[in-house]
Amino acid sequence: MNDSKLMERFIESRPLCVMTRCILGHVMADDLDDVFAQCRQRQYEGDIKFSALAVSVADVALNFCKNFNQAYKKHQEQLAASAVAYYGKLNRVEPSISEGIVQFAGRKASELNRALGAELQEVLPGYKCSVLDGNHLCKSEKRISELRGLCAAALPGTTVAKFNLEEQLFERAYLLEDAHAQESTVLDRVVADLQANELLIADRHFCIAKFLVDVATANGFFVIRQHGRLQGELLGKRRKIGRIDTGMVYEQALRITDSAGRDLTVRRITVELDTPTRDGDQEIHLLSNVPTAHASADRLAQLYRDRWDIENGFYVLTMTLTCELKSIGHPRAALFLFCMAMLAYNCRQVLYTALRTAHAAAEVEAMSEYSVALEIVQPMDGLVTAIPQCDWDQLVPSSESGRAAFLRRVSRHVNVGSHRKSIRGPKKPRPARQRCKACMHVSTYRLLQKRKQRC
Repeated sequence: MNDSKLMERFIESRPLCVMTRCILGHVMADDLDDVFAQCRQRQYEGDIKFSALAVSVADVALNFCKNFNQAYKKHQEQLAASAVAYYGKLNRVEPSISEGIVQFAGRKASELNRALGAELQEVLPGYKCSVLDGNHLCKSEKRISELRGLCAAALPGTTVAKFNLEEQLFERAYLLEDAHAQESTVLDRVVADLQANELLIADRHFCIAKFLVDVATANGFFVIRQHGRLQGELLGKRRKIGRIDTGMVYEQALRITDSAGRDLTVRRITVELDTPTRDGDQEIHLLSNVPTAHASADRLAQLYRDRWDIENGFYVLTMTLTCELKSIGHPRAALFLFCMAMLAYNCRQVLYTALRTAHAAAEVEAMSEYSVALEIVQPMDGLVTAIPQCDWDQLVPSSESGRAAFLRRVSRHVNVGSHRKSIRGPKKPRPARQRCKACMHVSTYRLLQKRKQRC
């Protein structure tokens, strides 16, 4: 059987696997070595090419391998180095390189989305809306010698991510090796990366007077929940705006002053909640410098709720992909894995964009993440074995438009109905339990026999 017929069999039986390999080939090309060269500070390439290292870590992030040891054995020929050298390279990947990977992946995924003809959902006309949020990596096992005698949990680091709401992609990551460092330490870099008419949406952890003034000075915009520590001077009277799904909306002007004495007058939007938050708050206050002519107070209050999209992204990273390994305690290795998981998430978003070109958006949204992941992971080794990379490159177009056309063709073979989420009904209330006086255990078989007799 020639390769083209073999490819068609995979397209008909395992289209999601074929699409994923195509997308990964576009995003994880040899350009990763260029990213390393541009973003590195002190680290040098040495014997292990960075692209080979990144591919091995991507296999862990995508669940093709369970840990770094399996990934090393799988890619040992391409890595061409000992296991000691491999782990040494992982533990020394500079944060600037990991950050560059996320930026690179966001750009490549965005380009492929446009080639697929994806229509951007305009969140707020005239603005590029981004969500800013932090994620603390979970505690690791104490395999490093300095940690073995400690009772306290070992935290490998923190990630502050910027999520593009229009494209639903992770586009930037700001890494902190010191897990005890404040997320606010990266805010100067966030301001430096602001684009024209970019609107930042964030929770109260980022409500710092200096940051708000810096964003406004850089011609940026924000919708940020007010923190209790940020006090200002209320101006004028509070006006009742109207009702949204979660409560009644009010607006009032507020003047804030940063530590350098710079003043900024912002809109203070108050939502009196119908249902208190999990912290017991009856109302929340949002600060924004978006002009009233561009967005009403109730529209900005609803827009603030869109920040949960990044939480959904973190959920996918945790539940469907592998963004953390407890066995990895070194900060740089742990942060590198998290960034490769963000790259994998962006590839997943391109996959769903391709599916929407052939199927209704509602059907695609109803697909189970777990079911989709299984169809991608299980046959991937067979696909790579049956069609080696040299033959794959001849069968799949290398151009952006060619890959987009290939993805559209393959997506028509996906049976989205077979991957529909299973929605269970309401749980039955647990009956009152009876204590067994005679013994501490019962025979399930005897109880079932009694039930059969009653029938």
